[in-house]
Amino acid sequence: MRDRVLHNSVRALLPDTDRIVHLVHMWSRHRLMLPYAIAAFAGLFVVAFVVGVDQWSGRIGLGLAGAATAAMATTEYRVLALTTSGLVLLRSSRVRQKAVAVIETLPSSTAIAPETSNLVITDWSVGDAIYSVMKRHQASMVAISQR
Repeated sequence: MRDRVLHNSVRALLPDTDRIVHLVHMWSRHRLMLPYAIAAFAGLFVVAFVVGVDQWSGRIGLGLAGAATAAMATTEYRVLALTTSGLVLLRSSRVRQKAVAVIETLPSSTAIAPETSNLVITDWSVGDAIYSVMKRHQASMVAISQR
């Protein structure tokens, strides 16, 4: 279902003459994401204390909600599509895996290579940026890198 929504959203943004060969949903975090999340946690923790939240669990819970919001706000979601006419980079929704706009058509000389990996995620460099990719998209990302 998720892949079908992603595929249909990319298909709607591409010209009718292009055919999708491979799709990859990926994301990158802002370099200051951790300080922003810590500041949001501390800020909401203090606000909860000032407004009279007596339970420590309530204060911590509000702080964690602020940290999660800050982390999500500093994350950029992208879709990389290999089409019959080349590579296309698209902006993705923050909530669903759905392409919302074409950012650019990448040159065919764009370097795509794996950087680091763990059991769940692999980091890939796409041009000058580094994106994280779930392992379920690994085969598509390898195919795109070997185009």
